[in-house]
Amino acid sequence: MKETILVTEGSCYACPVRCKRVVSVSEPYQVDPVYGGPEYETLASFGSNCGIDDLPAIAKASELCNAFGLDTISTGVTIAFAMECFERGIIGERDTGGLKLEFGDASAMLQLVDMIAKREGIGDILAEGVARAASRIGNGAEEFALHIKGQELPMHEPRYKQGLGIGYAISPKGADHTMSIHDSMYAAEGPLLEGAKGLGLLEPLPLDDLGPDKVRMVVYHSCWHQLIDSLVLCNFMPFTYDQVSELVGAVTGWNSTVWELMKVGERCLAMTRVFNIREGLGKKDDLLPQRFFSPLPAGPLQGVSIDKDKFELAKETFYSMLGWDGIDGSPSQGKLQELGIEWVSDYLGGKVGD
Repeated sequence: MKETILVTEGSCYACPVRCKRVVSVSEPYQVDPVYGGPEYETLASFGSNCGIDDLPAIAKASELCNAFGLDTISTGVTIAFAMECFERGIIGERDTGGLKLEFGDASAMLQLVDMIAKREGIGDILAEGVARAASRIGNGAEEFALHIKGQELPMHEPRYKQGLGIGYAISPKGADHTMSIHDSMYAAEGPLLEGAKGLGLLEPLPLDDLGPDKVRMVVYHSCWHQLIDSLVLCNFMPFTYDQVSELVGAVTGWNSTVWELMKVGERCLAMTRVFNIREGLGKKDDLLPQRFFSPLPAGPLQGVSIDKDKFELAKETFYSMLGWDGIDGSPSQGKLQELGIEWVSDYLGGKVGD
């Protein structure tokens, strides 16, 4: 991208990270730099996921999504889902209006973005996302609908980052790569692990580790990321835990500690958990798609999969560490009282976990 279509990099005010890509393409597609450009998730969802290596086409898909107000992760994953259903014979040209949805076909991908945005033809079904689309399509389509709690999987492979897989499954928002750890950042000594030692996370852990130490790492980071969202801080800024505490103190005048801030995040996590349970989402929905328990057939991770028994045990450990019960994963009354939000139990009809 840097060598071909990148115009500049934008940022929020005064930010040194400058994560916004701005691209311009003149042919074979017109891509206006006013719509920015594709970053990692967009490149992978419309590119790798759809078997497409046509950078101008991916930039055009990014432009269309930004113009129409579509999420690029969900749109790309939904199109890849449709392509897999087409290639497996679950849907055909009769369903697609004559469009051949084959992996690697950039033109078909761009047509489908437009059809989804305008809810035309099969785009009307796909506009609902993979969970609802699979339910309507039927014929085994559910197996290829990669989502958690209705949210499409982002571009981070849980067979590679297995702690992240726990975060995906238990996140109140479903598959979300910003709510938990990225195992690769803590698999070796480095600045992030050094900063985490103040929480008692002292040793690097293998990518495929799903033991109690890895679960504890996931628990702490799940709480911390809830806090970061509450503070409206960017995930890309590598602030240490102590620096965040100092920032909160500088802005508010409060003498907050890292421990107190961590509890704010845990309070958020408990409240969103209760909200979900009230709305019918519980332990039964803390799932990974079955595909991730099967080994990858090729590539750098050939033969790698998640051990289902270890994964289920890790989830139970996660619930236990947070004081959630083993029935539907609701926080215990004691946990709600510790967090100062015992009133939340009223939204469960006064029934919370023991």
